[in-house]
Amino acid sequence: MGKTIRGHRTNGTILDRVFLTISTTGTADEPATDLGFLLHKHPDKAQRFSTSHGVAHVLYPEATAERCTAALLLEVDPVALVRRAKGRGGAPDSALAQYVNDRPYAASSLLAVALAAVFSTALKGRCEARPELPGRPRPLRVEVPALPARGGPALVERLFAPLGWTVTAEPVALDERFPEWGDSRYVRLVLEGEQTLSDALRHLYVLLPVLDDSKHYWVAPDEVEKLLRSGAGWLADHPEQRLITSRYLARSRRRARCGRGASARQAARAGR
Repeated sequence: MGKTIRGHRTNGTILDRVFLTISTTGTADEPATDLGFLLHKHPDKAQRFSTSHGVAHVLYPEATAERCTAALLLEVDPVALVRRAKGRGGAPDSALAQYVNDRPYAASSLLAVALAAVFSTALKGRCEARPELPGRPRPLRVEVPALPARGGPALVERLFAPLGWTVTAEPVALDERFPEWGDSRYVRLVLEGEQTLSDALRHLYVLLPVLDDSKHYWVAPDEVEKLLRSGAGWLADHPEQRLITSRYLARSRRRARCGRGASARQAARAGR
């Protein structure tokens, strides 16, 4: 049986497949539903967006003055993903792995692409309807049920904790029925902290691909500019800056050097 979420019928498994949720709390004077203004997505509407790798859905499992949660579900088309990679000269994986992979089920680098496409205005820290909201830090909780993390929970902590997040990264077992098989390369991630929504989205936009460490889209020449925009104000002083830059730019040494140098110059100008 399906269930109804704020007036919208869903199938019985949609919430189990959500890649990312963002929650906040509030009061009658400063309601949590201000999250809808910040994301530019109305809490009473389930919305669907086409992306370059599939379809993204935004819905609100809960939306009250006390607590509001926005959920982003990305349905990846693995076949279209392979065709795009071939068309752009991407290096093929093994024949089977191109079509059978974790992209439709885990929060990969493709989720960062969807974040930028669906929440582009929020990412930039703009809200014309309520211009006073984007600059206000608010209590945020971000949950990613299945996050590929090359480096494990320890690296997740090293990446997010310096940015002011309280980090919970629990390893996901390969199979709960067979604990002797050990843990997979995935973690269940929970981030909690006082952040502006724009900062939170920029952290995710950069660090999700870094943890995935396997960008599934063409790394274009303008990736350095994207990294600088989303890393402004935090990347230059991050203790893992070198690793972040290298992985985000798909280990291109030339681009990584360019990114680190530009980030340092950006920080120097900001400190004047």
